[in-house]
Amino acid sequence: MKHYLKILVPIMVLGLLLGVVSTEKAYGKYPSKPITFIIPFSAGGGTDMEVRSMSVGALDHFGQPWKLVNMPGASATLGWQHMLRQPPDGYTLYLSSPAPIIALLKEAKPPFSPLDCKVVCFTSQLRVQAVSRPGTQWDTWKKLVSYVNAHPGKLTIGQSTAMILGAQYMFDQAGIADKVVWVPYSSGADATADLLGGHLNVMVGTVPHNRPLVPDKAVVIVNTSEEKVDAPGWEGVPNAKALGYEGITLPRVVRLHPDTPDDIVDFVSEAMGKLLSDKKGVLPLMKKIGQEVNYVPRAEAEVRYKKLVEAIRSMLKKFGK
Repeated sequence: MKHYLKILVPIMVLGLLLGVVSTEKAYGKYPSKPITFIIPFSAGGGTDMEVRSMSVGALDHFGQPWKLVNMPGASATLGWQHMLRQPPDGYTLYLSSPAPIIALLKEAKPPFSPLDCKVVCFTSQLRVQAVSRPGTQWDTWKKLVSYVNAHPGKLTIGQSTAMILGAQYMFDQAGIADKVVWVPYSSGADATADLLGGHLNVMVGTVPHNRPLVPDKAVVIVNTSEEKVDAPGWEGVPNAKALGYEGITLPRVVRLHPDTPDDIVDFVSEAMGKLLSDKKGVLPLMKKIGQEVNYVPRAEAEVRYKKLVEAIRSMLKKFGK
């Protein structure tokens, strides 16, 4: 046995060394030139501002600057397709919300799968919160469940498709998702106006979106994610985990080409973690634009990403496309 180990161990070490050498031979020492960062939305939006804020720390933490390219279109899948056409060398990054996942899963014959990527990390996570005007018959989770069961088909809940899917995942486990009327909005501002005007019973949205309303104009009914929220107005608000349900967050995901070598993916994930903890440069800018940083490294992000894709697939199948 010892004889075999003496032979096997050097072979394994040699194999690992050859893997590193072959990667460097194919792509050179990474990174050795500027990195293109695809933003699949128009300039000025939340994702665009997040990437531009992060780019301030690129040179310090990657050793190379980022070249930012806005590539909106086809529900953010256009930029993803562009990434897939580039060499798998780590020089084309892509970040988006779940919008392209939803778009791809809605298509009968999508051009590619939402799993066609290497997940690098999450930079932030959108935690879906349900709010209503104060003093309604549904302004707490217990009262909402009671009202919906007593008056199926009466309560309206609205926001963007992504926000609705995030809420539906928990509401479905509670057995009430099919007893409310889901109202999709193309604009969060329109949903807010309808909520405050009494035309929408409940609005689901992120913490930054709802924070200006709470607690004077709206109260938080439930946090449909498993993540806690530490903010004024959220005291005592239950989250999915506390209620015994699974919750999902809607992350902004950094992706690379699916054939990118693992050592490059790991480097980018670690560099992003350092960049997003930069208290002198990046964090103050993220705070200024109202963006919450919630970094999740590669290993955990990969698991949670697959769960997110299956959750969205399940909700679309159950409640329609």
